[in-house]
Amino acid sequence: MSSTISKTNQVGFMNIIKILLTVIFVSAGLLSIKAAYDLTAESDIFPVWFVPSFVLVIIALISLSLYFVFQAWKRQEQAHLLTGKQSIFLWIFMILSFISTTSVHGFYPFHRHVFWILPAVDSVMKINYAIAVTGLIACIVFASMYLFSPIKALAVTGLMMATLLLLIPNDNCANPFNYWWIKTIGASPLMYVPNMYAAMFVTCGLIGIRPKSAGFLTMCICLGSLLLGVGHQLGIIW
Repeated sequence: MSSTISKTNQVGFMNIIKILLTVIFVSAGLLSIKAAYDLTAESDIFPVWFVPSFVLVIIALISLSLYFVFQAWKRQEQAHLLTGKQSIFLWIFMILSFISTTSVHGFYPFHRHVFWILPAVDSVMKINYAIAVTGLIACIVFASMYLFSPIKALAVTGLMMATLLLLIPNDNCANPFNYWWIKTIGASPLMYVPNMYAAMFVTCGLIGIRPKSAGFLTMCICLGSLLLGVGHQLGIIW
């Protein structure tokens, strides 16, 4: 099932979504390519299988994102917003993406003793934690707006605009992902790039572009981020 936006608002809504999707796609794609390049230069630090696998995942993510964004640009005036179980699952995966991404830091932003941990955390990582918590809360708010109110278009637009905040440099952990960024600007914007991809897929699914595939891809991002974080915590990857 779908919900149609009023004709007076649908053109402006779709134009905004197309522009935001494009900006997020370009940003996430460039950051991903940079990360793949940096890891290739430091490949001896990782298990032999990791860097080739990471590069393949990046190629797949960029290719799939390009397809979804292209499909969004093909949409004309009428935007049908998804309703029902599929929209619920999309929002659930979007919310979970912020928890799974923080697995690389041991889920600290959501630790029950986080307020005891914060005084010992530097200012950059405070920003990192704030982005994770704010992103989670924002997604819950937008999901509630989308699922339980008639202002669905505003919720989708809010998700897209909030996603741009994930570009704020927020990670100064000394690892091959971040070396160049730390040396150049003091912190890396890479940590929440998976959430940017998730937001793109979720948004495209909500506006009716292959919602089942969008949900599956967002779920894969959650699982992939979780495995990467757990692999790091256990010292399997780096």
